[in-house]
Amino acid sequence: MRDPRARRMRQECGLVGKIIVIWLALLVVLGLAAFDTAQILLARYKVADAAQEASFQAANILHNNGDRKGALDAALAAVADKDEGARVTQFTIDPQTQQVTVTVTKKVSTLIAGRIGFLQGFTKATSSDTSEPGP
Repeated sequence: MRDPRARRMRQECGLVGKIIVIWLALLVVLGLAAFDTAQILLARYKVADAAQEASFQAANILHNNGDRKGALDAALAAVADKDEGARVTQFTIDPQTQQVTVTVTKKVSTLIAGRIGFLQGFTKATSSDTSEPGP
C-alpha cells in the first residue's frame, strides 16, 4: 500500500501554477476594465468641456455680431479645437432669450466595452451646455 501523503501530494501537483494563471488572467481582465473606464471618463470630461466652450463662443459671437451662422461656425470651430473626434449633434438658439445650447457627441475608443453588447451604451459620450449672451 502506498503512503497516503504521497498520494495527496500527487493530487495537488500543479495547483499553485493553476492558481497563479487564474490570478494573472484576473489581473489582465481588471487592467483592461480599468483602461476602458479611464477612456470613457476622459472622453466624457473632454466632451463636456468642448460643449461648454462651444456654447460660450457661440453666445459671444451672437451677442457681439447678432450673426447666427457665425455663432454656429464658432461652436463648430471650438469643438474641433477641443476634441478632434467630437462632433456637434445639436445647435439651438432660443429666439426669446438668445440662449445658445450646444450638444456634443463622441464615440469612445475602448478595448472591451465596445465589443460587449450591454456595455456599448457607455462608449458614447454626450454632453449639452447652454450659455447666455453677455450683458
